[in-house]
Amino acid sequence: MRTVACIIVFLISLFQGMASSMSVPQSRQEDGFQVRAAYLDFRTQVMTPEAMKEFARQISDLGMNAIIVEWEGTFPFTGNLILRNRHAFSEEEVSDFISYCASLGVEVIPLQNCFGHAEYILRHDRYAALKEDRKDCSQVCPLEYDEAGTVFSSIFAEIARMHTSDYIHIGCDETRLLGHCRECGEYVREKGISSLYVEYVSRMCRIVTALGKTPVIWADIILKYPEALELLPDDVIIADWNYGWKPDYFGSMESIEDSGHVIWGAASMRSHPDNLYLVQWRKHLENIFTYTAYAADHGFQGIINTSWSTSGTYGYIWDDGNEVVDIQPVREVYPQSGFDMLIQAFSAAVSGKYTDPDEFLDAYCRERLGLENEGDVSAVKEYFNMSQIPASAFGGKPERAAAELEKCLAARQKLEAVPFPEKAGNIAAHLRLMLDIRINYLEFKELDLKMQQDDFSPASSETLLEDLRKVEKSCEKLRSEFIAMNGAYLKDAAQSFNEWTYYGKMKNRISVLENILEH
Repeated sequence: MRTVACIIVFLISLFQGMASSMSVPQSRQEDGFQVRAAYLDFRTQVMTPEAMKEFARQISDLGMNAIIVEWEGTFPFTGNLILRNRHAFSEEEVSDFISYCASLGVEVIPLQNCFGHAEYILRHDRYAALKEDRKDCSQVCPLEYDEAGTVFSSIFAEIARMHTSDYIHIGCDETRLLGHCRECGEYVREKGISSLYVEYVSRMCRIVTALGKTPVIWADIILKYPEALELLPDDVIIADWNYGWKPDYFGSMESIEDSGHVIWGAASMRSHPDNLYLVQWRKHLENIFTYTAYAADHGFQGIINTSWSTSGTYGYIWDDGNEVVDIQPVREVYPQSGFDMLIQAFSAAVSGKYTDPDEFLDAYCRERLGLENEGDVSAVKEYFNMSQIPASAFGGKPERAAAELEKCLAARQKLEAVPFPEKAGNIAAHLRLMLDIRINYLEFKELDLKMQQDDFSPASSETLLEDLRKVEKSCEKLRSEFIAMNGAYLKDAAQSFNEWTYYGKMKNRISVLENILEH
């Protein structure tokens, strides 16, 4: 009954209207950002149509007027039918979503990668000739002008046909293989890497413009190699993404700010190193407020709250040395269903209602969550402000994992004691589950690191196996709760907590220990 109740609360309350308690003034919305966009990343976590509409209604209530959707293989391609995956929407579902958003005053802007992050395209034999590297499906070779032009003219046309938005975001970020192949290397030596990048991107932009749309690209590469910036078509919008670093992290912002191009900014509520069992709440909270203020002060015309369900890098299963059987994201994040606080923070930052993250967080606990007792407010704020250390910081030492575990257990005890009112029940359920999954992971990681030590031996295997089996039992219980809570939100909730995660590694470790004890 508990899990059923959670699902019902989710459908009724998560996206419907507690927004009024955190309603925002219109000052910055009216005078500042023309485009105020949320983000849906369907590369690995695909929402149900019902959840998508609830999300659109929530962000509309919060003053957003756009959603950028990275459809990838969930888009109902026809001329490029092979690109569809098992979660693909029907044309009716996409059209219905776009129409529903329009009724709310929300524009659906498609993002269609055409350079980097092209794994879901280049994995297929039909498009394999475009690859920059035969063993890497991530990037299109920028010298394959003719073939790429044919392919993306077709793909962009399908995207444009179904979207009423004036914009198509074509990505073009993180093109890490620039100049990699022999022909590209020769081009770079002769004309420079900036020219290699801009010439290809410009061709893609002209395809979009010919369809009557305005192209948008990410800023990181043109900031790094600005020498050929003047060759970029004038109508291209440049979207600078900043997830908590100094403005000139990729390169001098003056290069694009003085270029005459329209600029959008992008903060993030889910990004590196977030995953299923780690959320850097405080980092994202500060990023949202700090960068939104920067974008407003510098006259950016748009602002995006990106939300990445994966790192965008993949592991491949190859067959016969050259054929891709499957790809799997190397990192997957807890679903967006649990990130209400950061959605609300973005709205507050964009509107200018709050400029200080601590002031906002206090108001969020009191107004949105309905907490009145100072100790309860303090316990929730302590959780959001708590640093969550990635496993790489443990240095292979079990005691460091144990120390992080103790910190999380203390936070969980305080969170459990908070009497959340009914209206905040679903939000609280997600927060508790997210922390429980982290605790379970750390319990596993401590044992896993003990198996990595020099003194690991058959004599210690029996105790480790007994402890691991207890952790596995807890993990499977949490996994069931996760699937139930997100069952109405995602098309396949189990996919986000499966054997590609630490759950699979745990089962593998148990099998190893069983083998040791049998022999």
